[in-house]
Amino acid sequence: MEQLELILSLAGTALGLLVTAMTFIVKFCKSAKAKKIAEQTIEIANAVLPYIEEAEKFVSYSGEEKKEYVMTKANRYAIENGIAFDEEAVSAKVEELISLTKQVNVNNKNSGVQTLSGISYE
Repeated sequence: MEQLELILSLAGTALGLLVTAMTFIVKFCKSAKAKKIAEQTIEIANAVLPYIEEAEKFVSYSGEEKKEYVMTKANRYAIENGIAFDEEAVSAKVEELISLTKQVNVNNKNSGVQTLSGISYE
């Protein structure tokens, strides 16, 4: 009878450890996947900045055409680097960057060009 209790106790402990280990492994895999997605998003966002600068040089194109150009370049970058391309996320990031640059440009036009040290150059 004591051996049966010992076996059941060991089996219960082993089952508990197994469940705990499986939970840890699942959470680790999910966080690793989320980390990879975040890194890829940052990589695409960094790649988008030069495309926006390049598109701003196209004076005869509309804003929508410029954005389409940037999105196409970003998609091509993602394909070439084996990154999953989330069109909605990239589009939102492009819009965010464009609104930021517009805000910075308006501030610079109103107060001259300012550096980080606060000295104004006109």
